[in-house]
Amino acid sequence: MKKTSIFARIRSTIARHKIKSSVIVIIAILGGYWWYHTANSASTVPQYVLTRARTGTITQTVTGTGQVSASNQQDVKSQVSGAIETINVSVGDHVKKGDLLATIDSSSAYISLQNAKLSLAKLTEPAKPGDLLNAQNNLQKAYNDAFTATANIYIDMPNIMAGMKDLFYSQNGFLSNQKSASLVTSAGVFRNSAGQSFDTLTAQYNNAATEYKGFSRASATSSLDSLFADTYAMIKSAAETLKNTQNTIAYITSTQPDYFTSSASSASSNIVTWSNQVNSDLGSLVSAQNSIQSSLNTLNNLVTGTDALDIQSSKLSLQQQEQSYANYFIRAPFDGIVGRIPVNQYDQASGGTVIATIVGQQKIATISLNEIDAAKVQTGQLATITFDAIDGLTATGTVSQVDLVGTVTQGVVTYNVKILVNSNDQRIKAGMSVNTTIITSQKSGIMIVPTSAIKTLGKISYVNIFDKLPTSAASSTSISNRNGFGSTTGRFNEQFASTTSTDSSVNSNSSVYYRRNASTTYNGSFAGSGSNTNGTNNSQGQNRTTTITSTTAPRQQTVTTGVSDDTNTEITNGLNGGEWIVTKTITTGTAATTAAPSILSSLGGNRGTTGGAATRVTGR
Repeated sequence: MKKTSIFARIRSTIARHKIKSSVIVIIAILGGYWWYHTANSASTVPQYVLTRARTGTITQTVTGTGQVSASNQQDVKSQVSGAIETINVSVGDHVKKGDLLATIDSSSAYISLQNAKLSLAKLTEPAKPGDLLNAQNNLQKAYNDAFTATANIYIDMPNIMAGMKDLFYSQNGFLSNQKSASLVTSAGVFRNSAGQSFDTLTAQYNNAATEYKGFSRASATSSLDSLFADTYAMIKSAAETLKNTQNTIAYITSTQPDYFTSSASSASSNIVTWSNQVNSDLGSLVSAQNSIQSSLNTLNNLVTGTDALDIQSSKLSLQQQEQSYANYFIRAPFDGIVGRIPVNQYDQASGGTVIATIVGQQKIATISLNEIDAAKVQTGQLATITFDAIDGLTATGTVSQVDLVGTVTQGVVTYNVKILVNSNDQRIKAGMSVNTTIITSQKSGIMIVPTSAIKTLGKISYVNIFDKLPTSAASSTSISNRNGFGSTTGRFNEQFASTTSTDSSVNSNSSVYYRRNASTTYNGSFAGSGSNTNGTNNSQGQNRTTTITSTTAPRQQTVTTGVSDDTNTEITNGLNGGEWIVTKTITTGTAATTAAPSILSSLGGNRGTTGGAATRVTGR
């Protein structure tokens, strides 16, 4: 009998029972799927990352970038002209305010200064007997000269007055009543005005001449002063009358050329001659009167001393000359460093020539902040400064100025903030780029928790806490540094160290080791032994965390929050300190998974098992 293979028999059976075979296959597939899904499903076991509420410090900062500039930078310019005689400094020299930088030829200014000193000395020195006598003689001579000038006036005036009288009142006078009848109206007005002026002069002259006859050179000076004054008034009136008469003759000859042509030329010539004589006499008298006043002032100064106002005026003149002389010596306007010297010795300087540039030693970092950050910054706040061009250098600074008016660029408002750099490092130069961090607020000794642990429900804030921790659970412990310098994590399967250690923090430079026997070592001391219980925190920025597995859910604790920074938030109410706060919840599912059998497995196929794990972190 021919032997049939097992596969042939299966195919034959399926062919005879197609419907039953199909149902069996479907049932097998569904059963395998159910078995596979059940094998890979396990109950989720939540894990919680915990940290303790602790006392710490919250620091709020504002950061910005900008450039370095000098507090003062000034071109020192010459205010005078001249050759540069000396240059007394070099580029890079440190100078103090008032130090001599350069000198300009000051010979002419020195002479002017000495003259001003001499002038003041003459006004303030006591009178000498010889000077007093000379002053008296000069005054007497001035009176003699004035009397001579007055006498000359009364010698010349009779002839002038007679000629003027003929001009106006003789029958053939150019401006007589008989001749002026043919003048046009406008010319007649000029003639009448000149005639009235002459009549007034005649009366004034007669009075002055009569007064003059009663004086001599020996008359009292007060009487002579009165004579000189009256004579001056008369001779000045004569000059004005002659001028009016000359203008009248010129007007008549120009508007009526045919008027009394035979006398026009002589009348005009006589008026010019008389006017010149009167003006000359007037000038002599005025000069003599001025000489009297000057000599009298000199004598009075010698007798009673110089007038206080004259002394003050001379002192002001001396101060001006001293300042002018000082301008030839170029000095540093403030403490600083010589940045450049663009001139050479013996160059010709003029007003405005730059002699040197002085840069202040105090450096300023100027940054630009948006309106939100600028509102938090105030003068006097501390700052840290780093420099792009100087590796490893961190300087401190103080905010010195915050702009009150912002700059709008494309709709964005920014405010400039100036920070005094508290460093004399010579590597810091104007124009360097800086990164600054300004401490706008700092609160110490407050209750803080990680910001990630705080949840909100409407207007209510709360944290999840464990009132009591399990005494035995799979757990891990780590210390995280909020400054981002790293963290250290250890795992163990026995009692975790935090249940026996009461320290709330660790030095930021410490190393953390964990052993399977649950003793946690910090720099050689075991936390599990309870030896590190001082509660001292050398780094306010570290949060120690512990991960536990618990079937008991934490409870919600309502809290009131205060200020916060990038990592932590202040708790003002709701916690006492030391509570275990949930910062993160981890849900983990694990199970040994058996592979679903294939249809052929019962016919000799192999079966195998695999293991797997999945982790989900929630932000609850």
